[in-house]
Amino acid sequence: MNSLRRTRSTATRTAGRGRPRARASSLLIIAAVLALVASACSSNTKTGSPTTTTTAANGNSGSSTTVGGGAPSPGVTSTSVTVGQVDDLTAPLPGLFKGAEDGTQAYFDYINSTGGVNGRMIHLDAQDSAYSDGTVANATAAQIKSDFALVGGFSLDDAAETPLVKAAGMPDIAYPLDPNLSNLPTAYSPAPNTANDYPLAIFNILKEKFPAQIKHMGILWANATASTASSEKAFERAATHEGFKIVYDAGFTPSQTTFLPNVLAMKSKGVQLFFTTQMPDSYSDTLAEEMQQQNFAPVVVQGDAYSANLIKNGGSAVNKMYLELGYVLYLGADGNQPAVKLFTKWMKEADPNANFELQSLYGWASAQLFVQALKDAGSTPTRAGLEAALDKITSFSASGILTNGNPAGNVPGDCVLLAQVQGTQIVRVAPTPSNSFVCTGGNLPAPGFKPEVRPTPSS
Repeated sequence: MNSLRRTRSTATRTAGRGRPRARASSLLIIAAVLALVASACSSNTKTGSPTTTTTAANGNSGSSTTVGGGAPSPGVTSTSVTVGQVDDLTAPLPGLFKGAEDGTQAYFDYINSTGGVNGRMIHLDAQDSAYSDGTVANATAAQIKSDFALVGGFSLDDAAETPLVKAAGMPDIAYPLDPNLSNLPTAYSPAPNTANDYPLAIFNILKEKFPAQIKHMGILWANATASTASSEKAFERAATHEGFKIVYDAGFTPSQTTFLPNVLAMKSKGVQLFFTTQMPDSYSDTLAEEMQQQNFAPVVVQGDAYSANLIKNGGSAVNKMYLELGYVLYLGADGNQPAVKLFTKWMKEADPNANFELQSLYGWASAQLFVQALKDAGSTPTRAGLEAALDKITSFSASGILTNGNPAGNVPGDCVLLAQVQGTQIVRVAPTPSNSFVCTGGNLPAPGFKPEVRPTPSS
């Protein structure tokens, strides 16, 4: 739901209490990831290794098929469709967003096992960003020439893709961290950008549960990129609109290893409700530990901390923490849902050591959105036909794994799942239903925001 609801890859936890594992995520991410952790990026090239192909494009020659009278479609042959993807794989941390590749590949493996789409197998041309704007730009430029579409990529440098995708009118089906990329007319996200329209459901829930505490709210947000900043502004605008009073507001950086100054400041200002949507598990458990050490116990609501490591590393400090999510509890509590079972099965097929992180879920969902459109693009697909099909997808939830959003209109879902850490488990809590989301309040559009009109594709 939140544009920083993307998160991170696990690295070794630094020795010593209260020091987070080194890692960044799409906010920082989320994230962020999703944390967030870490996000989309500056125009300055960062040092890194050269581009690496992590998944072979396919054995095909890259020839294309021509649709009656139309222009050739790169990446399409009579037996295959090849799509491109760029991920942060070797830097800034090893394997940072490998989950995005795993999730995308997993869904394509599933579809290929059923015979593909209209007799064509789908191949993933996954490239390493090397955490370098130049590498991202070069890889994207090559994929625009050779591949049918961009699907499922996750990179802190995806801003480097934006001008190339815009100039080429390239279909891009992914969860972009760069808000300018997400707003392009040929970009379609399985979980649209909340910087444009922020869901109000969580604020309505918290007003009912904690009517006094909402007047004493403290927030921390990832001071990392334009994406995290724009999402935070949307969050604050929505909170204020719903009657919340923010008494403490501060940013944090991906390199921050302690939140003790923030904890002491919030305690002195009388914060009774702490709420952030941009802090991954490795940061969240550190913050919780430092709150516990200072006997500071506000209601804590986190938007990006859901992971298999939160309880393991946070222990008693994260007990009773609330989690606001735009997706089901795919790591355990909702594991029996059919869509979650399918995701889990094929993730393990794609990579026996796969990291079940949020980027994995977004990769899977992006691939599903692409396949849905590809099926409707005709027996001899073109980019124009793909975009026309995507423009008709105004309701999408990846079979119920995500809250329902509108990819064609770039409008996020207006539903939420409220969960809580209870001992050694993360469970749904009231008013969340047992198998769906809470949907109340709609979205609060950003002032003056108007989605770009999608032009009629020419090829």
